[in-house]
Amino acid sequence: MSWRVMAASATGRSHVDRGQPCQDAHAAVCSGALLVAVVCDGAGSASHSDIGAQHVSRSVAAAVAAAPALGDAPLTVPVDVLRPIIETAIDDARGQLALLAAGRGLRLSDHACTLVGVVADARGGWFLHIGDGVAACAFSDGTADAVSLPANGEYANETWFVTGANWRQQLRLTRFEGAVQALVLMSDGVQPFAMGRRGDTLFQPFFGPVLRYLSAVDEAHGSQALQATLSDPRTDGITGDDKTLLIALPG
Repeated sequence: MSWRVMAASATGRSHVDRGQPCQDAHAAVCSGALLVAVVCDGAGSASHSDIGAQHVSRSVAAAVAAAPALGDAPLTVPVDVLRPIIETAIDDARGQLALLAAGRGLRLSDHACTLVGVVADARGGWFLHIGDGVAACAFSDGTADAVSLPANGEYANETWFVTGANWRQQLRLTRFEGAVQALVLMSDGVQPFAMGRRGDTLFQPFFGPVLRYLSAVDEAHGSQALQATLSDPRTDGITGDDKTLLIALPG
């Protein structure tokens, strides 16, 4: 069993207007039946959050996928084994980023980003989450979506970051099980048009056509289609934020 992973990031209108780069990033590693995927959203208030998002997403995905204790059946891995794997991967990414920052006369916090990810095979797995964004699993038998929702701070526009001192306390691991139709990761810029009105389930008028199309094309064409969707000027009327969407299909 293998995975087809299709993903894209698009710079938000507010960032284009300010001359800022896209501060979202994504990464995925497939190893046989195992998928590890991560989406990071850089903080708009951090000067080098685009670099932080790129580094953390790539580093964490690669490190988790390479962890021997993970094996190839994530559902069988207990949380007290999985958590140290995830924490070590994040801690190492933070350490590398801190060294990079120091070499440029910057702080770790200048690279602040959130993290939402998944470790899974076709029978289910685990979501990993620090901060905002959404992870979801759509099941092939019609069971209600499994969803890991965003976590915000005291105010609605605040969230938690991988670079924060309390990142271990904010790391949430959520187990899900069932026949996977699709795994979805998104940054918060995608949520307004991709999640249901209550924000706790995938919006089927959006995802239904998207999944039908992606099931019939290869990764390259699927990613191109997602890029076109996220770059559509009509999305600027919904959100000015950067947008990242990663969809993985088993088989």
